[in-house]
Amino acid sequence: MTTKIGAHRSKTRWAGVAALAAALGLLIWCLRAPTAPEPLQAAPRASAPEAPPSAKRAASVTAASATAASTKASAEDPAPLIDEVEVEKPEVCAGEENLIAVRSHTTNGTDEYLHTVIGRHTGSRVPLRIWPDLDGSYAMPTISVFGRNNVMSQIEVPRYKVNDCKPERIVAITHKLLPNTADEVELTARIVDVGVKDDPHARPFKPASYAWVFDDGDSEETRAPFVTHSYERRRQTALVSEFLLRVEVRGEAGEKLTGRALLQIPNMVFQNLAERGIVTLVATPTRRFPEQDGDGVVRQAFRLWHHRDAPVRIDTVTAVRHYAKASDSSPPEEVSLGLVEIPPGQGVDVEVRLDAVDEPDVFTITYFLEGETAEGHAARGTFSLMKPPPVPTKGSSTPVTEPVLLAKIKRARELLAQEFVTDEDIWRLEREGKMADLDGSPPRTPAP
Repeated sequence: MTTKIGAHRSKTRWAGVAALAAALGLLIWCLRAPTAPEPLQAAPRASAPEAPPSAKRAASVTAASATAASTKASAEDPAPLIDEVEVEKPEVCAGEENLIAVRSHTTNGTDEYLHTVIGRHTGSRVPLRIWPDLDGSYAMPTISVFGRNNVMSQIEVPRYKVNDCKPERIVAITHKLLPNTADEVELTARIVDVGVKDDPHARPFKPASYAWVFDDGDSEETRAPFVTHSYERRRQTALVSEFLLRVEVRGEAGEKLTGRALLQIPNMVFQNLAERGIVTLVATPTRRFPEQDGDGVVRQAFRLWHHRDAPVRIDTVTAVRHYAKASDSSPPEEVSLGLVEIPPGQGVDVEVRLDAVDEPDVFTITYFLEGETAEGHAARGTFSLMKPPPVPTKGSSTPVTEPVLLAKIKRARELLAQEFVTDEDIWRLEREGKMADLDGSPPRTPAP
């Protein structure tokens, strides 16, 4: 079902989209973060509509019937125009995915600033789920399309029918940014029993493999219900990048389940260049966390790179030391990383170090890079080396007495061949199913 839409504009102003204010793992020196928005107002409740026409038939919606309005846009930035809203299915069961795709454009050539919110979900392609109330009523979410300076147009999602039925199971994909990374995301697939709860004869579903599609040309198959993927090298030519994630879960008996989710990532590299004329120098830790050797020296390697097609000259590198027992920091000190320029492509690797014996009060050293591109743009970047926490000892730690956690720690140490393990190590092994026999009850699966 595709709905074509005329020029719709809203009468209310938003400050922006909260999801786009999420900070990246790297800080950009002397750059201002975008403004956080006000929350989206929910659409009014409506009773269950009649069945819509076939998905092959386009429903024409006028400006009056769509209840769309327009912001008080400046002459430079008029509100975007919503051209088309495509609904994947004319009717679904309660909780079943229905992909909503929105196409829009601007009239002043600023399409790279477009970003969309559908109901509570950010993105222009959202696998929407609707759960009717007990009386069968449900509301169609509002679509909000933002342009530059957050001028906005709004329209309701075209109505489709949500039947009084449930899918047996659904697959919910969740995603989170891994600590100490810029754009490396961990995806997790959770199988949620929905209609199966009401069917005593339903067959159990035992996952055997997970086939992931990342929407950037890459895919991967895992036996565990999670995977990590880096979007660091994506093209940053717009305010946000969108990726429609997909996973196909294959059961031991050959059955299949699929789930989708929209991942939206803000592009600070684009924003810095477009709005401030600054080329971002990216620093990726090639070990996610620093390591301290037996002599007290902390080391960490970083890959320095950028999105330009030509080398970027490095003029100065300064370092600032931050102290554990003081609120101030040291004056900037010019240092050398042995850099003259950062080539395009993979960039260049550097290693930094902190002697924790000679400088026991220093807990972080932050490096600031300044340079210039061949076109004359200023280039800036920053990264930090942080002293890791001290190795735990009996005297500095609270003993673990809970029997199940003790057993998990012991198994994690054996499986990973490590003297010390972290919460993250245990969580990963739990998701891989290697701790299942140690739990007294199966883990609870949260609703999507």
